[in-house]
Amino acid sequence: MLSMFNSFAIGLMGQAAATLPQAAPAIQETTSENHHIMHLIFNADPVVQFTLFVLLVFSVVSWAIIIAKHKQLKHSVQKIQQFYQLFWDTKKMDEIGIKKGGTRTGPAFHIFLAAQQALDSHKGALRKEPVEREVRRSFEDEIDNMEYGIPFLATTASAAPFIGLFGTVWGILNAFWKIGQSGSSSLSIVGPHIAEALIATAIGLAAAIPAVIFYNLYVNKIRKTSKDLADFTDDLIERVDQEYFGTR
Repeated sequence: MLSMFNSFAIGLMGQAAATLPQAAPAIQETTSENHHIMHLIFNADPVVQFTLFVLLVFSVVSWAIIIAKHKQLKHSVQKIQQFYQLFWDTKKMDEIGIKKGGTRTGPAFHIFLAAQQALDSHKGALRKEPVEREVRRSFEDEIDNMEYGIPFLATTASAAPFIGLFGTVWGILNAFWKIGQSGSSSLSIVGPHIAEALIATAIGLAAAIPAVIFYNLYVNKIRKTSKDLADFTDDLIERVDQEYFGTR
């Protein structure tokens, strides 16, 4: 009788051992699937999902501004240097307007073009004040054009971390709510909610860090370019006075 009982127990243990290798991969696969990042995002709380969507919009728009502003500033600096050389190599301002080539673009050329158009309108009146006013106005327009979009980078750099923090706080509150409903503090219950909360903070930082880096970079570059354009504007006004109004 005892030997029959031992044989039966050994058989049950053998069957259990045979089923364990098959059950473990299934459990591991289910756990891995439930904790995948995309799975957490798509199954997150609607408030957290909306927070992630807002951060994604901030990030996409910021990178679009970063790429476009890099091309614009690089082109502007190159064309400004080219026009400077043409401006000082040409003896008379009238000769600059008839020359062709790549120098007929860029902020410096636009300021010069505004001076030419103002001269055509006010030269007969022998008044330099309207010409100077149009040149100053064109200079300010060019600076505004270079600065366009830069404030959004500053907004992203300052607001994105706090938006991400809001998503994190909401996710943690949701995790505590689940604990209260289930009556259990098991990590398998609250873990996904804490994970989705931390994802909001990570995406907020991912949107803010590039924005603040390129904001500082572009502000310094625009400040230097603005100083160069301001010097050119003063030189242009002085040359207009000498060539068109007889000021020596």
